Formats: sequence, C-alpha cells, structure tokens
Amino acid sequence: MFQKLVCTVMMAVCFIFGGLQADAAGITTYGGLTSPEYWTSQNKSGDQLIMNPQQVKAFNAKIRSISRTVPDLVNYPATMNGDSLKTKIMNYTILDDDLYLHGSKVSENYKNLLRKQTNVAAIPATVTARYAVIVRRTAVRNLPTAEGLYYYPADKDFDALQETMLDPGEPVVVLHQSSNKYFYYVQSVNYSGWVSTYNLAFTDKNTWLTYANPAKFLVVTAASMSLKTAGEQVLYQQGAKIKLDSVHGGFYTVTLPVRQKDGSLLQVKLNVPKTGAVHEGYLPYTSNNIIRSAFKFYSMPYGWGGLKNSVDCSSLMFNAYRTVGIILPRNADEQEMSAGTKYLMNGAIAGNNAAIIKTLHPGAGLYMDGHVVMYIGQLNNVPYCIHSLGSYYAGGQPQRAMKVVVSDLSLTRANGQSFLNSLTSAVEFR
Repeated sequence: MFQKLVCTVMMAVCFIFGGLQADAAGITTYGGLTSPEYWTSQNKSGDQLIMNPQQVKAFNAKIRSISRTVPDLVNYPATMNGDSLKTKIMNYTILDDDLYLHGSKVSENYKNLLRKQTNVAAIPATVTARYAVIVRRTAVRNLPTAEGLYYYPADKDFDALQETMLDPGEPVVVLHQSSNKYFYYVQSVNYSGWVSTYNLAFTDKNTWLTYANPAKFLVVTAASMSLKTAGEQVLYQQGAKIKLDSVHGGFYTVTLPVRQKDGSLLQVKLNVPKTGAVHEGYLPYTSNNIIRSAFKFYSMPYGWGGLKNSVDCSSLMFNAYRTVGIILPRNADEQEMSAGTKYLMNGAIAGNNAAIIKTLHPGAGLYMDGHVVMYIGQLNNVPYCIHSLGSYYAGGQPQRAMKVVVSDLSLTRANGQSFLNSLTSAVEFR
C-alpha cells in the first residue's frame, strides 16, 4: 500500500527445488519456499548486525528529515498555526470521486455532511497540542466517520477512507475535534488523521513521554497478540511497544493504557508470560530478523490500511522494520523516497533490474507504482519476494489474491507488464 491503488499479484514459472517440482512461476505455495528458514539459511550475511541502536536512532533522524509524514513526535511543537492545520484537514480530494455506501452511491449532501464534521471553522488561529495515548487498536480515517466508503458498489475490501491503524500504547498529539465530538484529529509517529474519541486517553506530557520514549519496553514480534485489559481483549500488532516495568522468572510485568469515563488515562499493571510473541527491547537489526518478521504474516489476509487485523503491502514493510526500531513512512511511495541506499530501476530493461536485485541484501524493498514487495533472496537466479497482495492479472483478466504471498517477479499487472519490468527502484534501509 499506500496510494489509492489496488496492489497487484503474480502468476507462475517452473523450477526444481530439492529434487521436487515446485509450483509454477509467480505465487508459490511450496512449503520449502514459504518458510523463513529456507531464505535465512541462504542469506550468508543475514545474521550480521546492520546497525547498532545508536545508528538506528541516527537513521530514523534521516528518515524524519526527508519524509514529511514522519515528524519528531517526542519534540512535536506545543503549538501550531491554525491555518496550516485547516489546510491539512481540508484535503477533501477523496470526495471528488464517486463513492458507495452499502452498495449505493453517496450523494453530494452526504459528502457535505462529512466536510462539515471536520469542524474547521472552530480551529483557532493558534492550536495548542494535547497529549493522548491509544488504548485499543484503532483506525486512522481520512474523514471523521467510521462508515466505509468504496469505489465500487460491491466492494467490501478497499475502504477509501481507511488510512492506517494504531496500536494500543501509541502516543498521539491531539490537534482538533469533529463537530459531533466522536473523532479527534491526531498526529501519530508516521501519519495524521481522524481516530475515534473512545479509543484514546488524555494525559499530561510527562506521562505521555513515557509512551513516546519509554525507558524499557517489549516489542511484539508475532503477527499479533492479545492482552486482556480492563475486561476486554486488546489486540497488538507486530512492532507495537508495550511499557515494561520489571522482569521476573517466567513473565514480564507491563503497564497498559486504559481510558477512564472522563477520557483520562488510567495505567494498569499486567503480567505477560515470556513467549516468542514479544522481545525485550528491539530485535537486533539484521537482515534475517527482518525476513523472519515479515514471514509471521505469511498467508494472512490482505488488510487494506490494516483492516482485517492484517497488513497491506507497505504495512508489512513498516511492521517488520519497526521490530528493529526503524520507523518507516506509512505509504509505499513515501517509503521509496525516504532514507536509505537507493537503486533506480529501468522498467524497460528487465535484465538490468534483475542484475541490480542480485546485488541487494534480503529485506530490501522493491517498489513499483502502487505496490512494494520485500526481496528475500534468489533461487536458480530468480529473485523472490514476500508481499501482501490484492490482485494480479492472468490472460488479461484480474485475479484476486487478497493475502500475503511468496512469489517471483513474473506476475503481471493491469498494463500487461511484469512486476520485474514495473519496478521503479529498490531501497535498502541502511
């Protein structure tokens, strides 16, 4: 993800692996190739440390200097210009398209109601930042509504207003409230948009900083995990940080955020068993750790903007890299333009693209218009990748994939070009 384009998938080519014939080219379901162990075992330098924690911190500063959507949240300004915020919120271009609600085309009156809910007339000349913590996994919306709007009457997968998801414990800067008071406009670590009023809790800045920059924390390394907080099961996705209080023989004591009735933050303690679902602090930044993290999502459903408690193409990259402490931009096009070692691709010369890919370290992002895949290695001089895919083309007809797959780059896009020929660049985040 993450431009308003449906990500694509791939078809197939035959090869021999371990004396057995695997699936044809394109998407493979051959067991040996759909497990991280095969690819990490082929990755000769895969366990070498790429960056230490200090270098990761410096790399994040480079990302923030380049990517407009990734602010220095810890040092976010206490005030901002009201007109600047109005301009940001009044980006209503999504409403220029025909959109459908429950299969029916939405009216201009409905669109005007959505514009009115943004409440921009109430934005003062100077906006004072407020500080809050997300208390349950929540959607970040383009407009202040939870109703899904779609580009096609029958679509239920690609909600035009869905931007991304935030995990419990994520700090946000609150900048504005909708007219009906059901939504707040917030800035998170790499995205801004509308979140439900009931999914965040306000606190003072000093307490907020213990979430924005915790002294000790656990990182979720599984695709997701649930913790029972204040009587409800709360979902955390891969890369989410959980404040760590203390370490015991077989468990961790952590602090979890809860919203009180008045909207303020309550912090509760919970014991979490020591399992492979979490890691104390960030994982070491190695190529193999990135691959292992990405494969935790293998075969899970395609989740546009984090819907279905899963990932789209760019959030697969984002989650894998945040397990090692690197905070990428949310959208694929901004990831492509962010910090790192970049290799420009020439889509018209597939041989050149293949030669460049062969020099890359596994874990690199391969970018094309509207999609990103993670390079994981070569088999018989054919590059392979893992990615979350919506659809691909076969015989000129669209085929729905709607899951995280392993494939080569022979898959065909709507324009008839292969993924290999469609690549615009490769980025190694190092």
